[in-house]
Amino acid sequence: MCAERQEKRQEPLRNMSKALPRTRDALRASLGDEDLPAEIVERLAAQALPALLLTTAALGENRPLPGASRLGGTPDLPPGMGWPMRPPYPDAERRAAGHRKDARRLLEDSRKPRSWMTPEQGVMFSQERMAKADATERPFPLAFFGQFDLAALSAIEGFDPLLPNTGRLLVFYDFWEQPEDFTPEAAVGWRVIWDDSPRDLLTPAAVPMDLETISSDDWTTIFAPALISAVPVVTPIPMSERGWDAFDLKDEDLREVYGDWLSQFGTPDEDGGENHQLGGFPRPLQNGLQATSQLASHGIYCGNGDAWKTPEAQALLKEAGAWRLLLQVGVDLNAGMRGPGAYYVIIRNEDLAARRFERARVTYQCD
Repeated sequence: MCAERQEKRQEPLRNMSKALPRTRDALRASLGDEDLPAEIVERLAAQALPALLLTTAALGENRPLPGASRLGGTPDLPPGMGWPMRPPYPDAERRAAGHRKDARRLLEDSRKPRSWMTPEQGVMFSQERMAKADATERPFPLAFFGQFDLAALSAIEGFDPLLPNTGRLLVFYDFWEQPEDFTPEAAVGWRVIWDDSPRDLLTPAAVPMDLETISSDDWTTIFAPALISAVPVVTPIPMSERGWDAFDLKDEDLREVYGDWLSQFGTPDEDGGENHQLGGFPRPLQNGLQATSQLASHGIYCGNGDAWKTPEAQALLKEAGAWRLLLQVGVDLNAGMRGPGAYYVIIRNEDLAARRFERARVTYQCD
């Protein structure tokens, strides 16, 4: 788990990265400047995937049209659809016990000499952990990450043709709990919805009181509304992708050259970086995005190495390449998403084709 954001607010990272290639020719030319054989350059250029780079701007005083793409704010929902709630976690007993243990530790640490907390802060942080423990054991509203107008976005070059070209994609996530991607029970902690309701039926939903209660000026689960714009990009394949075949990854020299080239585009947790994507290849902060989702979605806890070695896991991992990026959301100061880390919404090809968005998974990663 990453640094505790409720206890120490993260400062935004500085953006030192270059822009992602806007065309396949630009990607090929950039790779051609590296010490890579021509056939490898061509393979990498061929494997790169088009995507939509999503950038944001502060909303200001005027509310956009119902269903318009944005991060944060409140969702536009059709009649009869309430704000998504998760049930109690199936492993709530374990989660609650961990939070209560942390609550006691924080209280004790705040009373030690030279503690980074004052005793008053220790009491506050301890109470927050106790409240989080209680929340895992009861139904609780999911935080709203954003909605994405597929009808409008589909008119832009780079839109994934496997996505619907009507309706909206809405993403909700248990931002308070940050459920682990390697735990099957975590799947109740997010909701990905494709809503194809007529736009004139949509109305803005009210923020649930439970989310209001746990939010403050220093930390929040209610993000500021930020309008989304999209431009085409071409995304290079990461070396962790299951379909990788451009060169033998045991070749350390080639790994270093390509890894250094990839690093110039930065990571999605940079302040001011190109952090959000619809489709394409992700820029993962950790390895195992596809493989972990494949095992956890089949009920296998894969938080330790032993789980990966079982015959069942080995058989399932053969199909891990069927998972693809649906959406990547990183740091965004316009929406108040300060990080650290980024969120990856991924889905199997067959589920995307069948419009089974409820089977998508949301993975949180950080360095």
